[in-house]
Amino acid sequence: MLEDFKPEIAFIMRSDEIIKDFKLKRVTINTSFGPVHRCYIGKIYNIPVLIIYGRFNSEKVPSNQINFEQTIEAVKNAGANKLVGTFVVGGINPDMPQGSVYVLDNLVGMGNYNIKWNQNYSFHNAEMYEPFCSSLTKQLCIASRKMPFEVKENATYVSFYGYPRIETKAELDFYNKMGWDVVGQTCDPEATCARLNQICYAGIAVQIDDPKGRKNYINTLKENKVGKAYVEDIKSCRKRTTQIILQFLKDYQEFNCDVCSKMARKNNNFREFPDDFYE
Repeated sequence: MLEDFKPEIAFIMRSDEIIKDFKLKRVTINTSFGPVHRCYIGKIYNIPVLIIYGRFNSEKVPSNQINFEQTIEAVKNAGANKLVGTFVVGGINPDMPQGSVYVLDNLVGMGNYNIKWNQNYSFHNAEMYEPFCSSLTKQLCIASRKMPFEVKENATYVSFYGYPRIETKAELDFYNKMGWDVVGQTCDPEATCARLNQICYAGIAVQIDDPKGRKNYINTLKENKVGKAYVEDIKSCRKRTTQIILQFLKDYQEFNCDVCSKMARKNNNFREFPDDFYE
């Protein structure tokens, strides 16, 4: 079935409603890392789409065990060259409450991840000066302005990657001082992997918690009281991203992006050492 279907755009998201309401079909996409079974294809408002259901193959694991390269390769092997990632994130700014929604514009990678480079391909660095496709992001912003809730544009995502914990107060204070908006563990290296494959990439995020709520929760524990949940329901968060995606697809305008497909810093003249050293 996949051989006869080429998606115009792909999404990484968990939306049972979209899959059921638009009767998307589950397919398996083979990659060099093995098959990806959590793929759904079909048309939404007459736009051929691919949805990859989340970032975990089966069991949930720490972010440094997620195979981001496999997911991006599945998108590429399906024939899609545009991808939107959806994220549930942590809050940084104490004035932005849980449930706040963002269209991403930039990211800060805190590092500590590894990419297993396929030696069958020549190596190159991803050009990440502008990590998100401006054309794709613009259409997400247009859709977000039609929402019944406020969406902050031009948001910066700081990728706190690899540790099985959430951020300390000192880290959040630093991120807030730097003017960053949200924190998570999956936007990068996903964005980097997309750029390495010359895929147009954009992202939207919903904030599941906020620093004030986390502080209040811990204080109630110290006072031996029953702590009130300080996180937004994940279903509620994903409902907001689903609304934006559906509006985005209603308004979607096809485009050819010549920028993201060219953003590679290739070094075709690399040599192990000078030729005359072999003599």
